[in-house]
Amino acid sequence: MRNTKIETFDATINCVYGCPNNCEYCYGNVLNKRFHFCKDWKVPEWKPEHLKEFYSKNPRSIFIDSMSDIGTWEQEWIEQVINAIVANQQHKYIALTKRPAVLSNKLIAITNKRGNRDFYSLYGHRNLFFGISITTQAQADRADYSVDFYSVEPILESITLPWRSFPKVIIIGAETGNGKGKVIPQKKWIDYLVRQADEHHSAVFMKESLRQLMGDDFRQDKLPWDIER
Repeated sequence: MRNTKIETFDATINCVYGCPNNCEYCYGNVLNKRFHFCKDWKVPEWKPEHLKEFYSKNPRSIFIDSMSDIGTWEQEWIEQVINAIVANQQHKYIALTKRPAVLSNKLIAITNKRGNRDFYSLYGHRNLFFGISITTQAQADRADYSVDFYSVEPILESITLPWRSFPKVIIIGAETGNGKGKVIPQKKWIDYLVRQADEHHSAVFMKESLRQLMGDDFRQDKLPWDIER
């Protein structure tokens, strides 16, 4: 388990490295070129030796796929990680995907395999939070699934979020770094997301990358996986 500079979580555990989504702004791909976590970033690799990291006693909020996309994992990888989560309910776990349809089918397959229709009833806990990563309107249009949160980072344009399945939390961030073609968000994009969240009584957490842009409107509501210290 690694402490993280990601301000929305305490730590990361990565049992999978690599992602075929091919996002131009992917920091994981940049880190892999330096540290060589996997041979080919576009081909996810399973690292079962990291499962032992779930057994830390000190309660943390843990991002479980900061170096991959859980929607691209093999079925057995998801099952093994979920089993480790069930055995370690002292923590709260967060997973993020750009492939909600694929992930949904994999979670349904897990529950059907064990003769239960409800994922959370099957595992008897509520400390695993799923989110969808959205950066553009096209991605938002494909995100009409019931999840715990949307991560709109980096926001690349003005976005109208799906209303039928609006989550309880919206995380918003700007593109960081100095990459070619970096998108600088407009304040009105963020204000529009906040209005949508407020209409649904949803929390808003803005990343530090937006503090200067938002000024007095900068906002960081409490996240559902925050650990009481």
